[in-house]
Amino acid sequence: MTERGIGLGQELGLGPAERDVLVARAREKGYASAWTNARETRDPFDACARWTRDGLTAGISVVPLDAWDAGDLARAASETARKAAGFILGVGSGRAGKGALALVRDRVAMLRREAPGIPIYIGALGPRMLRLAGEVADGAALNWCNTERIAWSRERVGEGARRAGRDPKAIRMVEYIRVCVDDDEAAARSALTVAMLGYALAGPRRPKDRGYRIHFTRMGFDDVLTELETRRDRGEPIESLAADVPVDLVRTVGAFGHPASAAAGFTGLAEGLDLPIVRVVAARDAQDSARAVIDACAP
Repeated sequence: MTERGIGLGQELGLGPAERDVLVARAREKGYASAWTNARETRDPFDACARWTRDGLTAGISVVPLDAWDAGDLARAASETARKAAGFILGVGSGRAGKGALALVRDRVAMLRREAPGIPIYIGALGPRMLRLAGEVADGAALNWCNTERIAWSRERVGEGARRAGRDPKAIRMVEYIRVCVDDDEAAARSALTVAMLGYALAGPRRPKDRGYRIHFTRMGFDDVLTELETRRDRGEPIESLAADVPVDLVRTVGAFGHPASAAAGFTGLAEGLDLPIVRVVAARDAQDSARAVIDACAP
């Protein structure tokens, strides 16, 4: 596995020019694609259009479909594809809840009609969405997975592909793998764990049998998360909670620490993927952290 992407999320707080400089650095280091997450603005589409001028593939992973008007999304995707030959659109159900599967199926079909020719990846965690990716998408976009979950996800995608008469090998398995590089390993671990808990912890009075909470439960995190949720509800800050997540558990879904150890962790977590995406987590200054991650995990 040599091909990899770089992921610069909007949570880093970087401006367009700052991210463009980092993407150019990644291209020079041998990364094949650049990715960003989406909000309810055109900024991610504009970023992808700029990044493909450097000879990279660029993608959004993922656009929350419940937050976008269908027509607006099709127009934004079509306009970006006209400017960016290597544009990939990732879509997900967002907070749709009940009816999420039907929403994604319908919107993918609409995008195929209204924005033809654009590769579409579906953000998927559970078995039904993974099978849907195998049926109708060009790729399945995973998130926060251990290697066993990657293998399990590929099997579910394959089931959907075969059901639709498609070749399972034609559907790409891609994933954001969070990486935090810092000479202070404790600081890197804390930053990565806080990022993880932002996904893994169920919100107050929210069910624990759906979304990312059940995803982490399936990977063995339930006992730890249940205790942390109780402490969180009593008012304990997330940084304090992060300190008590077992380090071995954190390492099953993300990589952190000194450059060599973070790079080795990333390589291990990328097993079974067609495209692992190095998603930057910042321990300190976002630009410095991003440069450190880009350099450490270069192909």
